[in-house]
Amino acid sequence: MLTRVATGQLSSVTALRGQTARLSLKKALPRRIVAKRSPLRVTSYGLIDLPPTYGLVAFTGAASFVLVQWQAVQVALARRKYDVQYPKMYEDVEDGEESIFNCYQRAHQNTLESYPAFCMMLIFGGLAYPVLASAAGGIWIAGRVVYSQGYYTGDPEKRLQGAWNNIGIILLWTLTIQFGAKQLDWIP
Repeated sequence: MLTRVATGQLSSVTALRGQTARLSLKKALPRRIVAKRSPLRVTSYGLIDLPPTYGLVAFTGAASFVLVQWQAVQVALARRKYDVQYPKMYEDVEDGEESIFNCYQRAHQNTLESYPAFCMMLIFGGLAYPVLASAAGGIWIAGRVVYSQGYYTGDPEKRLQGAWNNIGIILLWTLTIQFGAKQLDWIP
């Protein structure tokens, strides 16, 4: 089996069933790009070896999916309660009971705005620091629940009770930066 590497050169990978073969990129890539301490390992199923505690990252990712789906259900229930017909995203009113629907919708949309970055940073930060990344992801998820509950009151200022979710996202950003720096051998 042949695998194309980043430089366009080809490296052969031999993998026997149930065994792990090492793909050495040292010949294909400059020394500063390939870290000595973490060679790429390819199993017979084409998977990269992950830290044993990476399962925590997977569970955190699954929990974040539950968060987003819970918020979507809340929006659907609010849509029915306040009689907001599809395809309208928001009510046109700014005050009154009808505007509460907008708070439900904004809580969900705001989470979706940062969700791709959250997932990316959870995955990459978790490659080097799976336990810390999972904990930071848990902080973000719990903070988003509190944020949403505050928003659902109809008073947008109460959403700030969950603003501490930003601690989780900043921690994930830091772990991702550290992971990238380690991969480039900028830090030990």
